[in-house]
Amino acid sequence: MRDRRYREQLYDIFSRPETEFSETIERALTLGSDYLDLPVAFFTRIDGGTQEIVQAVGDSPRIQPGKRCPLEEAYCYRTVEIDNALSVQDVRDASVISQRAIDNFRLGAYIGARVVVDDETYGTVCFADYSSREKAFSDPEEYFVELLAGLIGQAVQQREYERELENRESKLDEQREIYNAIVESSFDLVFRIDTSGRFTFLSPSFEELLGYERELFLDESFTDLVPDDETTALAVDLFEQVLNGETIEQQYLPLKHKHGSRVFIDVRVVPIYDDDADRRTPDQIVAAQGTVRDATDRFRRQRLIKVLNRVLRHNLRNDITVVQGFAETLQRRVKGENEEFATRIVETSERLIALSETARELEETIQSPPTMSSKDIVPIVQRAGSQIEQRYPGASVSTEAPPQVVTETAPRLETAVWELADNAAKHGGEAPTVTLTVAERADAVTIQISDDGPGLPEQERAILLSGEESPLIHGSGLGLWLVHWVVESVGGDIRAKGATTGTCIEISLPKEVEP
Repeated sequence: MRDRRYREQLYDIFSRPETEFSETIERALTLGSDYLDLPVAFFTRIDGGTQEIVQAVGDSPRIQPGKRCPLEEAYCYRTVEIDNALSVQDVRDASVISQRAIDNFRLGAYIGARVVVDDETYGTVCFADYSSREKAFSDPEEYFVELLAGLIGQAVQQREYERELENRESKLDEQREIYNAIVESSFDLVFRIDTSGRFTFLSPSFEELLGYERELFLDESFTDLVPDDETTALAVDLFEQVLNGETIEQQYLPLKHKHGSRVFIDVRVVPIYDDDADRRTPDQIVAAQGTVRDATDRFRRQRLIKVLNRVLRHNLRNDITVVQGFAETLQRRVKGENEEFATRIVETSERLIALSETARELEETIQSPPTMSSKDIVPIVQRAGSQIEQRYPGASVSTEAPPQVVTETAPRLETAVWELADNAAKHGGEAPTVTLTVAERADAVTIQISDDGPGLPEQERAILLSGEESPLIHGSGLGLWLVHWVVESVGGDIRAKGATTGTCIEISLPKEVEP
């Protein structure tokens, strides 16, 4: 719970756009210093083989803003070469920290991670102590530093984008020219509506988007553009929310095109207040301004994919079931080489049916929010272990758990546990050993699935930890993608633990807070 609380505070720090960049970094470094119990924290910029301290927390005279040194003389020398956090409990016993760096900075313990901007190394974020630590850095601590590095990278990228935008705006002499330039380059349509619901401004792109001359709709109601009563009711409700001071965002709102078709838009509308108002209240709202992006192609593509997914998956399962039935019949009737062919057809059809079922579960997981409740997860894990043992008679499956471990979760958690256990048994060789372990820490509940197999390939590790879609090749990793989304949807974290042999995957769930 402590680790999760600090991560939430970190997200809160970076979610405040009104805060200056330097103040955000200072608050984040201070929070990290408190969480890790390390007195020295710093954010660096690395350029041309030189490390420069951008911001720092702590009283080390060698680690202050503006201080520079060759990268090979810095603790960050190895940090920029890896994607994960680099942690050193005692620098005297670590070859990754050079003696020149130790002599230069005189730090005893260190943890740092690479900051990436636009896929390039920008710098590092690091924490350190003058003396060594009694304990090694934990997985949550390493994850915290990696998370901070990622958030700083996003903040730097946003700052550079804002600076670029400011530079562009400074080249324009008139405020209206600035406004029009941004409108035309950033959105498919910009509009303004008065409090009675009538258009007072439509950008020139209106005609390109909907086919009408914009002059025909100035001073006319926005409801004239919606195609039916249901959409009208939705649009009016959204407009009333804006008049109450809310900013609304609506995806796939249909509008009428001049030629009779429908255009689906993503729209964002904000209230506009009287400039002379002392404070912003609904009574001071004088208009609503919106920005529109044409989402028609995306809407139609997603709808087509959804239909194809359901139809193909249904037909696939039915037809493959027929193929499997005939293949099993042939398997019983033929011998020799033909029997081997029939066996291969049966095994292939089983994999296709399993893939279809995984796709269905994945769609349900993504589309529906979980129903959370207090559950004892020990029976869930034990049940998954028993099912795997029955499915793979050659596997040695064991479950280690206390009598009861209760936490807030959803029934879909069992899908994730079973999928990981099935993956361990399936790829662990002829006689794999699979162990499911449930443990209860002070701040979290963990479920570990470990095996003695060949280890998790890097491609599947990336899918499991990040949920990235791009590595999927011909359905490979679809089950692990499902695991990632299930665990994330119930508020948990998932990590691949270090293991000398095989694979160890840990699911961490927030511990239930006692009333």
